[in-house]
This record gives sequence, structure tokens and C-alpha cells, in this order.
Amino acid sequence: MSKGGFYGTGTRTDAERNAPARPRTVRAAIVGGTGYGGMELLRLLLEHPQVKVTAITSRTDTGSVGDVHPHLRGFTELAFTSARATDLARENDVLFFATPHGVAAKEAPVVLDAAPELRVVDLSGDFRLATGEAYLEHYGKPHPHPERLADAVYGAPECGWRAQIAAARLVANPGCHAYATLLAVWPLAQAGLVEGRVAVASVTGSSGSGASPSAGTHHPERFANFRAYKPLQHQHVPEIERALAGEARIDFVPHSAPLARGIHVTAFVPVPRGREAEAGGALRSAYEAEPFVRLVPGTPEVRAVAGSNFADLGVAAGDGLVVVTLALDNLVKGMAGTAVQNMNLMLGLPETAGLRRPGLGL
Repeated sequence: MSKGGFYGTGTRTDAERNAPARPRTVRAAIVGGTGYGGMELLRLLLEHPQVKVTAITSRTDTGSVGDVHPHLRGFTELAFTSARATDLARENDVLFFATPHGVAAKEAPVVLDAAPELRVVDLSGDFRLATGEAYLEHYGKPHPHPERLADAVYGAPECGWRAQIAAARLVANPGCHAYATLLAVWPLAQAGLVEGRVAVASVTGSSGSGASPSAGTHHPERFANFRAYKPLQHQHVPEIERALAGEARIDFVPHSAPLARGIHVTAFVPVPRGREAEAGGALRSAYEAEPFVRLVPGTPEVRAVAGSNFADLGVAAGDGLVVVTLALDNLVKGMAGTAVQNMNLMLGLPETAGLRRPGLGL
């Protein structure tokens, strides 16, 4: 046997030396795959050119993934497993936690310690806030590892965290309402245009409340109905204000709409009189090179972004007021799509890999 190894002499030809490198295959596992977030995440990862999904777990379901998520029949042979996250950590490059609040808070620090090269993206709210006290106040339970909150990087690439995400081992994916609001307000705050409190009305579809039915998400309660909920008390508000780093305060009122997926935000931003025209320039400057944020004429529509990782944004200016409207799919750009975008950054893959597809249009 030669020193070059079993398959040859170890001397490469010119063609071999000049051939493009084979794309790296990333091994990924999803912890919690029966909810809408895990479902959408799997759909996106199955079409990612550089990802192999090795496992998807469930604490309630067994058997074929296609039996639980029938739209994925024929696209995967995966079956749900009850494997522990710590076991999956040693066999994968990245773990996604698509679990209810509280699960990743307990398990993510353990898997990161067990597998030093592992990356984790948490889709829940467990690592979005700065302190255990804030987590207890807004999520109603003590954080089991408050000392690890500082390890997490907020996963909003378009809003100043791209470099930190690329270097992170733990990324806290934004909440859907929070991300939509942040994308609407962040460029104006960065430009020093916000003068006073920002009022935000955010309208969401029923999938934002998760797969388990409740009085607020049951179809007869939402069909042909529209209502506000948790006015000025939503758990995403401290997350938004933390991300804005004190540059703006938010008065936030979410609304329940009779649609399955999508978020539409209207942000009323007070600005100094005479500077209203600067708002459009600040938004264009912030997003003109971003692959997934589109400035549109008029106002954006949810159906244009449904099923896609795009956020569409419109702006209007009046006397001392700028109104920013923004639409995104709460399950994709507001959740699973951004999780894949963050994974791409963390693992040195093209940021748009597996994500550049148009919306459904209806």
C-alpha cells in the first residue's frame, strides 16, 4: 500500500487539483418535530442542498413522519424517535430545538457541554432575554440555567448580529412578532429618527399559537373573527426592546386574524418634524443588500410572502410620523426559515442556501 492511502498514490492530477471542492454535508437533527415549527423546519431542511437530517424527535408521536405531516410523504423516510438530545448531539453538527418553552432552557446547555463542536439553534423563547429574572417575569417559570443566557446570540441577521451569529454556538431565534416589529423599527432607531414611543399593531394567523388547540386558536373562534389579545403585555415586548438597545420603547398590541399563517405589522414611529423623508433612505440603506428583506411600493401583503423567507416592507410619512408596514410568514421568516438562515451563518454555508424560493402568492 502506498503512502497516499488505500485508493491511490496520493498524487492528484491537474484536473483533480482544479476541481471545485465538494460541498460539505451538514448533519442536523430536530428536537421536537410534531409542532408547526418542527414541521416547517423539516420541510426546509429536506430541500437544503448541504443538509442531511439524521433524526427528528417527538415525545408524543411514533412512526413515520409522513403519517403526521402528510405533505412530506415521499420526501423523507424518517420516523420519529425518542432519542435524547445528548445522544443526538454527539452525532450531528447542529441541533434545532423546536420545543415548547422550558425544554431548551434545560437541555441546550447540557448538549453544548457534551459536544464541544456542536451548534444549537433554539426556536423557543428560552434564551432571548438577558436575565433569569426577566425570564421568570415574562415566561412564568424559573430559568434552569440563567448563567447560560449570556452565551446566546440573538438570531436576527439583518439587525446587526450577523458576525456574532457566525461565531456563536447557541443562537436564540427571534419570536415571530418580535422579528416583524424589529425589522420595521430597527433601521429608524439606528438612524436616530425615533422621537417618542412607537405604537405597534401586529396581526397574526392561528399557527403562531402552536399545534395544540386552545380556546383562542380553535377554528370556530377565529373564523370570520378579529380581536386583540395581551395588549401591552405580550412576552415579545422585552425581547424587542432589548434588541433595540434602548433606542426605542414599544407599545405593542397583537391581534388574532382568521388566517393560518402570516404576520402583518403596522408600526407608528414618531420622528422629528422635518426629518420624515429620511425614513425611506434609512430603510433602503439598511436593507438594500439584504437577500430576504424587500422594500415594496404601497403596502405589503401576507399572501406575497406566505411560504417564503421574505419580509416585505412599505413606508409612508406624514407630519412628524412615519408608518412602516411589514408582512412575513410567521412559520418561515418568523421561525423556521430564520433558523435555517442562522444555521447557514453558524456553519459557514451560503446564507441563502435552501431558502431562496418565492412566496405562494395566494
